[in-house]
Order: sequence, then C-alpha cells, then structure tokens
Amino acid sequence: MDDEPRRFFGPSRDVAAPTDGPAPPRLGDPLSPTDAEALMAVVGPPELPEAWKQGFFFAGYQPYGLQQVNGGPCGVLAVIQAFVIRALHIRAPSPGALLEVDEHLRQEALLDALAEVLFRNVGDNKKAIVLLPSSSTACVLSGSQLRCLQPALFTSYDQLRHHLGQRPYRDIFLNPSGCGVPLYLFSMVWTRGIEGCRERDFDDPKSGAMIGGHGYCTQELVNLMMFGRAYSNVFDGTKRLGSAKDGWMVLQGAPRRPNIGFLSLFEAYQCIEVGSRYKGPTCPIWVVCAESHYTVLFSADAAVNPQESDKALNLFYFDQLARQSERIRLTVMPKQLPPHLSTGFEDSESMIDRCIRTKWKEASVDWNGSEVIL
Repeated sequence: MDDEPRRFFGPSRDVAAPTDGPAPPRLGDPLSPTDAEALMAVVGPPELPEAWKQGFFFAGYQPYGLQQVNGGPCGVLAVIQAFVIRALHIRAPSPGALLEVDEHLRQEALLDALAEVLFRNVGDNKKAIVLLPSSSTACVLSGSQLRCLQPALFTSYDQLRHHLGQRPYRDIFLNPSGCGVPLYLFSMVWTRGIEGCRERDFDDPKSGAMIGGHGYCTQELVNLMMFGRAYSNVFDGTKRLGSAKDGWMVLQGAPRRPNIGFLSLFEAYQCIEVGSRYKGPTCPIWVVCAESHYTVLFSADAAVNPQESDKALNLFYFDQLARQSERIRLTVMPKQLPPHLSTGFEDSESMIDRCIRTKWKEASVDWNGSEVIL
C-alpha cells in the first residue's frame, strides 16, 4: 500500500483565486511511475538516506542560522542559508540587526530565500514547480514514494513567495521533522527538467547526479541552486577539450557572476579552479566547501565589495550542523601571511583558513578568540 499514490491533500484545481493575494498555482496530475523513476535517476541514489528527512527551520544557536540535523543535506541547507543572509541584507536595517534578527524577520527571509532559489535561479525567473505530497507529514525519500507527488505550477515570483507562507506549502517545507528538504530538492530538479539537467547541464549525462556518495550533495546540485544550471564545474564560462578533428567535449562552469559566491578546499589542493565570478559574487556571501561539508562565510555589512580581495574585512562563519552557540567572527588581512607559514595551505592550517586564502591571497586569519576549526 505504501507504493500506491495517495489522495492529494492540498488546494483543488477548482478553488477560486483568493481576493487578498495572488491566484493559487495550477495543479497537474500526480507523477506516473515512469516520471518518478526518471526523477530519481537524476537525483542519483534509488533512495535518499534517512538523514535527509528534515525541513527548513531555525534553531537556538544563532538568530540568523538554519539548523541541520544530520550529515548529508549540507549543500542544500548551506545555499539556502546563504540566500537567507542575502535576504537579511535587504530586510534588516543594519548589520547589527542582521546578527540579532527577530523571529518574524528571519522567517520572512527564509521564505524569500526559498522563493529566490526555486523561481529566479532554477526556474530562470519564469516558473517554479513545487511537488506536493499527499500530506504534510508524508515521508518522500524513495522513487516509489515520489508517485504521490503532484506538481503545482507557479508563473510569477510573487505568486510563489505568497503561497510559500500559506498552507499547505508552509507546513510542507518548514516542519522541522518533515520532508521539506527532500521535497525542495525534487521540486528543483522537476522545475529545471529531467532533460535540462541530463542533456544540457551535466558534463556526463550517464553519470551526472545531484546526490553523490554517502548521501552528499554534488557540485551539480550546488550550481543548480546558485545560478540555475546543474553544471559540473566552478571555473568561469566554458572550456573545450579535444580537437575539431576528433570532436570537442565542452565543460561548463559559472555562466555569470552569481549573487552568492563559492570557495573550495579542493582549490587549495589544486584539484579544481574556482573562477573569478564565483569568488566575486554580487553579495559578500560565500558558500564554503571544505571537503564533503558545506558552510557559509558572510559579511554582515551588505556594502562590502565582494570583488575586493586586497582589503582587510570581517567575515562571520556559520556551520548549520555544528550547534554553533558562539558567534564566530574572522578578521581577514590579505597579504599578511604569518611568518611561520610559507604558502598558507599547509596541512596544519584550518580548512576554513585555506579556503579563505584561495580568494584573499596570503591572508592572515584572526579567529578573534574563537576556537579555530581545523
């Protein structure tokens, strides 16, 4: 019985448009077994780990900070956390107000972030499709369970943003013990489209996926959330391998300067190249990939120029998995490498320091009394 689609609990196709807000979305038929299988194939594993079962919610550690319950979905949560900070840059009246944000403002910022990533990034500012379960408590982790999902089509940002704050959407995504994070993942892939991900985005259509080993997010998923394309690389633009005679293989990286930046320890290892677009986003906020875990660095001051890499600045570090009760402020001083270091990328150095130095060259990083995260 668990494999059978269940009756949809949300708004009916025939419900009249409310007079106090945008019209409800257009509802489609529940996913067929073929649709569910194709969707799960792009996601990657046949079933998401149980660690993915959580919603988007704040905890009592930092006022602006989302909570990650278990390891696995850190890529999704870190990107949404970064867009929450971006929304607070706009909504909060001062840097101090951002750091001490109240409940109402942070909830509004969370809804802003969810809407911006799904509609403006993944949906190319044209559409968003939310896959609705049969109930707000439905567990949706495997391909067979996807058959209970019903697509709701939104055709404007304001329409999506309004309804995310209403039932059933609010209950679906913001319930801490629900399946909001997996449902958001499935909705992103469905919005971009199976063919869009596999045939137009992935470097390798046969092996590309959103979730990799041990249930961790791939670069393709992070890129999809950041700029709406599930590309496999983080350099600027595209690169071609091969020759005209033998045929070209086109590798796709950041197509434009995104709102949120990206730094990676793999660049410190000289395994990849993070381009200037990702290092210099439009907002002074960066998602940080330190091996398999994603966290966030940000300036509380929206006026900081994120393309600048030669001036000292203060950045706040937040790890949504770390139960981080202490606010961690880092002072970054470029071109002042401590004398005991030769490159700044020594194994003895903090992974976060090494990520920082991929942008702020030879920087001294002062943790201002906080325990250094190695």
